[in-house]
Order: sequence, then C-alpha cells, then structure tokens
Amino acid sequence: MSFFEELKRRNVVRVGIAYGVAAWVLLQIFDVVGEILELPEWGGKLILAMLVIGFFVALFLAWAFELTPDGIKREHEVDRSQSITPHTGKKLNNAILVLMAVAIGYLLFDKFFLSKQLAELAQETAPVSAAQPATPPPPSAALAVDRQSIAVLPFDNRSRLEEDEFFVEGIHDDLLTNLARIGSLKVISRTSVGKYKNTGKSIPEIAGELGVATVMEGAVQRSGNTVRINVQLIDAQTDEHLWAEIFDRELTADNLFAIQSEISEEIAKALQATLSPREQQRLNERPTENLAAYNAYLRGRQRMARRNSLDLDQAALEFQRAVELDPDFALAWIGVSETAALQSQYSDLGLVESLERRQMAAERALAIDDQLGEAYLGLASIHEFREERDEAEAAYLKAIDLSPGYATAYQWYGNFLAKSPHRLGESLDMLQKASELDPLSSIVQSNLSYRYIQLGRYTEAEQQLDRLAQLDPDFTPAFTTRADLAAQRGHFDEQIHWLRKSVEADPGRLTHFIPLMWAYADIGEVTPLEEIKQRMAAINEEHALLGVADLVSSIYRGNYGAALESGRWAYERMGRPPFFNTFFGYVNALKTDYAAARQAFQTGIPGMFDREQWRAAIEESPDDGCIVGWIMLLTGDEQMGGDLVRTSLDYLEQELPRYVEHADRYSVEACYMALGETDRALSAIETRVSHGHWGQWWFIRKMPLYEPLWGDPRFEATMQVIEDGIAVQRARLARTETAANF
Repeated sequence: MSFFEELKRRNVVRVGIAYGVAAWVLLQIFDVVGEILELPEWGGKLILAMLVIGFFVALFLAWAFELTPDGIKREHEVDRSQSITPHTGKKLNNAILVLMAVAIGYLLFDKFFLSKQLAELAQETAPVSAAQPATPPPPSAALAVDRQSIAVLPFDNRSRLEEDEFFVEGIHDDLLTNLARIGSLKVISRTSVGKYKNTGKSIPEIAGELGVATVMEGAVQRSGNTVRINVQLIDAQTDEHLWAEIFDRELTADNLFAIQSEISEEIAKALQATLSPREQQRLNERPTENLAAYNAYLRGRQRMARRNSLDLDQAALEFQRAVELDPDFALAWIGVSETAALQSQYSDLGLVESLERRQMAAERALAIDDQLGEAYLGLASIHEFREERDEAEAAYLKAIDLSPGYATAYQWYGNFLAKSPHRLGESLDMLQKASELDPLSSIVQSNLSYRYIQLGRYTEAEQQLDRLAQLDPDFTPAFTTRADLAAQRGHFDEQIHWLRKSVEADPGRLTHFIPLMWAYADIGEVTPLEEIKQRMAAINEEHALLGVADLVSSIYRGNYGAALESGRWAYERMGRPPFFNTFFGYVNALKTDYAAARQAFQTGIPGMFDREQWRAAIEESPDDGCIVGWIMLLTGDEQMGGDLVRTSLDYLEQELPRYVEHADRYSVEACYMALGETDRALSAIETRVSHGHWGQWWFIRKMPLYEPLWGDPRFEATMQVIEDGIAVQRARLARTETAANF
C-alpha cells in the first residue's frame, strides 16, 4: 500500500479537509466579532497561529491514533481486520459536507447582507469630509514613513483673481522643483499634491495617503507690484507647526526666487536634511531676472501639465515667448524641449521638427546651465530616439543625480529600461520610485499598468488600471493602456472601444489612430480604415503618420507595392529613422523580394548581422530574429541564418520566460518554420491561440514563411478558432459602437 493510500485509510486526508474548512469558518466569525468588539490586531494573528499549530497536531493524531468501539487506541495496536476506519471516514465525510454548507451559507450571508450592513454602519460613523471624494490609497502608503519627507500642498490664491491662479500655481511648482534637488529629502511631486487643492481632508489624512511625515500649507496674494507669501510647515503626526513665516516683498523675479530659496532652506533645516555645497548653490540661483519671462514660463508649465493637444500647443507658445523675453532663461528652454517631445505624441507635431526643436532647446539649456537635471532628461530622450542606448542611459542617470527628487526622471528612465526584457524588473523599480514621489500621478500609474502588461502580469495590470480609473476616470492615456491589455488577450472589440474612447477624448492626437487601424484589421473590418485616414488628414495631411496609416491599410489588403510607397513617404518625413527599415523588411518579405528584405533588415537591425551583437539585437527585437535568419537562409547565407534562428529560438524558449509571463505571445513558431519543423510550429501556434494571443493573426496567412502550413487540417482548425472568435466580437462591436458611428 502506498503512503498516500495509507493516509486515506487512516482518514488523515479527511481530518485535514474538515479541519481546514472549520478553521476558515472560525476565522471569518472572529473577523466580524473582532471588528465589533474592537479587539486588538494581534488577536487575529494569535488565533491564526494557534489554528496552524492545531492543524499539524490534528494530522498527527489522525495518523498515530484510531477511534475504536473500546475508545481511542494507538494505530499499531489495532487489528486491521477489526478496524472501523471506513465507518469513521463516512462520518468525517458527513462532517465535511456540513462544514462546507456552513461555509457557503456564511459566504452568501456576507455577500448579500453582512457586508452591506457594515458598509452602511461605516458610512454613518465616518467623519464628514468636504470638497472631494476619497482618493485610493497609493502603493507607497504601505511603506514606512520617511521622517525627511514632505508634501507641499497647493498654495491658496488669496487675491481671488482668476488671472493670478497660474502665478500662484507657478510659485508652488517652482518651490517643488527646488526641493526636488535636495537628495536627502523625499518630496511628493506636483501632480499628486495637486489632487488636494481645496480639500476638506485633515493634515494627518493627507500625510497618510501620500506617505509623508510633514506637510506644508501656503497662500499667495499678489497686489499691484507687491506679493505676500505665507507658509507653515506642519508635523503630520502631532499636527503641530514646525515653522511658519510671512514674506512681504516687492514683486520682482529676484525677490520671488529669494523667497523660494529661504523656504527651501528652512524646510531642509526643520527636517534635518544635510545640504551639499552643490545643493546649496542650486537653491540660491536665480533662473531669470525678467518677471514677464517668468510669468510666461509659469503659464507654459501649467498648460503642459494637462497633457492634451490643445494645451500643449499653447504651452509651446508660452515657452517660446519666455525665451524671446530672456534668451538666457535655461528652465524656459527646457520647457521648449519637453513640450516639443510631448507634441509629437499628443499633438500633430512631426517627428523631424520635434527632434530638431528638442535638441536645439536642450543643448541651449545645457550651454546656459550644465547642472540642470531636466536638461539632461531631454537630452536622454533624444539619444533614445536615435537608438544611442549608452548615451541615453548616461544622460538619464545624470538627470537623476542632479534632480534626485524629480519623479519624471525615474519615470522616463524606467520606460527606457523596459526596451530590454531582462531589465523589466529594474524598469518596474524605477516606476515604483516615481510613484513613491508622485503617488497620485495618473501618467505614472498608467505607465505602471503598461509595465505589468509587458511583464505578462495581466491581472495586476487590470487592477492597476482599475485603481487609476478611481483616481482619474477621464485620463485619456489610460484608455490606450486598457486597449493594449485587451489586445494582449485577443479582445479586439474591447481594444477598439478603448481606442475610440481615446479619440473622442482627445481628437487632435494622431498617435492613437494607428493602433486603432491595426485593431480593425485584427477584427476583420476594412471599411473603417479609410475613415480613420480621412480623420487623420483633416488634422494634418502632411504628417508622417498619414503614410503609416496607408502602409497599414495596404499591408492588410495585400497591396505591398503601395505599402512600400507609403512607407517611404513616411520615412522621409520622419527623418529616416533606422528602425523604420524593419517595416520595409517585412513588406518586402511579404512581396517575396528577399534580397530587398535583407537589405532593409540590415539597415533597421544591423546587430542581427553581427554575431557579437546577436544577444543585444535579439533581446531588443525578440520577434525579428527568426524572420531575419529565414531571410538569410533564402539569400544564400545558410550557416549564419541557421545559427541566428537557433540562437533566437533558444532565447525565446529558455531565457525570455525567466523575465516575463506569457512568453508564448512572442513568435516562436517563426523559428520552427525557418528550421522546417512544422509540427512544432503548429504546436506553438495552438498554444498562442489557446492563450488569446491573436494579434496580427492574419499575418500568418500572408507571410510566405508559413505557406507549408496553409491547408493543413491542424492549422486550419486553429485559424478557425480565431475566426469564430472574432466573428462574435464583430457582432458585439456592431451592437454597441458600429463602424458607421465612428
């Protein structure tokens, strides 16, 4: 008799199940009773520890002893022929059924009655808070509070004039920038503290949600040529004032910066933060002496923070005005650079013009002041776009070193690291650091969601997006992130819903139209493609993305000559970025012009043609290695092509799953097809389809690499699963948001 069969004979398994169910019911009852009686938190932990110990004791007793008609005896003393364990087992089965019925009854009672009653009681007894609804506790709230941490709440505009609002917000923003340069302080960023404008929450509540030890309140009153700024620093735990001051000064740029320097130094002193000589020098610097330029800069900062096409275009005008009024205003040049970068994503500014403007402005800022972390951040993004990875990383790290409290630096660096799968963990750490500094920032939370998607942790991504929806339900970039999550799961109708919601929320943003076109191609709807191109042309008919839109449409229709022509038009307007040649490689492969495909891939991914660079090239382009290897095989480079395919396959199957979940979403089937292993390719395709990774499924029906599979019963059956699934999705989409309504 096996050990497991002996466990069953002695009823050890039944005892364990019965004990587990009974313990669960007991814990639920204690949870309710403990809340009512306000028992200490350690009480629940004590009960749990006792139950865990009791579990092992119960298993031991069930193993070592047996219940007999003559009482309890040691198991080895009982004659097996006289044992009544089968009878005892039936009793235990009945007990388990009763306990499970009790557990199910409790769950129903809790779901439909008890939880509602407790929620109503909590609502009745909770203190009333004015102004805004409660914000979800950020992830950083669970961390130990750093004593050298501060949240500077939005300053009150005491003049009550609407035109002074930008001025007050700008003073607040600049103070946060100053404090972010002090490495030993944790300073919550502007986006998060901005959520508490006009709040009715208490200082301890705010500090708890933001994870800080101190909070600063302030007010600004501008009257004619004078300004009054009063501030008070409060210990969040005791609600006592640590420091307070009122500044009455003539309204000049020099006075404003002097006040901010003094406030920053007093905060550092109160929080016992040590200032390095470099930090002390930074606090005392005056970025401009021109008050009009400073006012334009402040207006630009407020506009840029809103992250939509209209406000970004206006921000660009404000920053341009600032640098015209004071050409040596380095911070304003940074504003020019950052706005140009965002306009290429959120507005219709072309990539070439954006890149030129960004580089010019970043270099101008660094020429004026080479100690500005924000300037290095702009420079880093330029290097990243040009695929100069080492230079980009050095600039990102320099930005963090100069502005260690600047959340955006950690956010952008985290996004940069995510381009290498083996550094996705580091990327997540950087975004969590950004979230700690800016816990209520919608863009940081959206980036975190996308990072979970890249890691294949879809449930966590969805939970993160749900929290963001509570925090900021109208935040447009979150719609595109939800669309990405839906695409990974093969839910094209849901993807289209979120992308169209993004279009409706910010119709001037061109970048979300291209993924919308791919989504319609995936769901098999051709008609909307032309309508989308018309919408894009109405915004800017000369924008490079119009060529990309034509390329997508032509590829789906099988018109590869037109796709190449449209791609070249876009390529020229983008400034001939090397990565775009990868598109040409795929289109030429579809067209069976393998020599042209090889040349395009060699320009777009040169590392694939150098054995010493294979590791980095394959990691940065996991889906491309086997396609490039196949092209090499077809163009006479059999040894290198075969080696590249096998190296890529080894990476996809052995290494990549260590970094990401759902690694099967990558095109491992292309590797098997290049090696002629059709059965294994079919198995890989079946796995992808079963897991919902359906994106660009129609590509397999067009690429000549997969021609040996066409008509194969297994292949056709797998493709039919997708076609049946998207037919249901099309019908669902037609019932809700038909293409005609777009």
